[in-house]
Amino acid sequence: MSGFNPRFAIAWLAVAWLVSVGVGCTSAPVRYYTLTPTSDNTMPVSQTALRVDVRLVHTPPQLNRAELMVRTGPAEVTLLENERWVSPLRDEITDALRFELQRRLGGATGFRPAFAKLTLDIDVQHLEAEFGRYALIEVSWSATLSGTGQPSNDARTTACRFRADEKIRTGYAAIVEGYQREIAALADDIVAALTSPPSGIDAPCQKSIEGSAGALGPKDH
Repeated sequence: MSGFNPRFAIAWLAVAWLVSVGVGCTSAPVRYYTLTPTSDNTMPVSQTALRVDVRLVHTPPQLNRAELMVRTGPAEVTLLENERWVSPLRDEITDALRFELQRRLGGATGFRPAFAKLTLDIDVQHLEAEFGRYALIEVSWSATLSGTGQPSNDARTTACRFRADEKIRTGYAAIVEGYQREIAALADDIVAALTSPPSGIDAPCQKSIEGSAGALGPKDH
């Protein structure tokens, strides 16, 4: 005997409700970031015969993740699951720094003609940010200018430390843009140190930039 089956109707209503909930509750999109700026926002990359080899020798272990990380308290950091680097952070740093150096080296003066290669070793001590407050980078670097062959007695090596600390605007993209500006400042520092009159092999130097975000002023953390 046919007729209305309340259990069958309830089952279909439940299925329809679950489908509607599934459609309405899509997950938040994942956004990807890179430290290499777009060519629209930078000067054209200069042509240079000087070969640039950037090697990242160390980063803090906690930075070797795909997610962006922000400081959320004196002893607390948060991984941003939906805000991620487009490639491993080590590659992001080396690619961005190589890009910024190549932009500058084409017009740089002060290099002897015998120099054909720049080998740069980067040791990252700190790379951190707090949402809407600051971005900070601290590195030590060692740069060697040499000829096309093995380093010789004519090679010039400079070892330096660099620290940049600036206030940033609110937004996850603002964190990455802060890092981009600081890597550009690091490239400026490296080129300036290498083109200054030599003061001996392994001459130490140190550079610190505070509140380098212009009108935003220094941070107060």
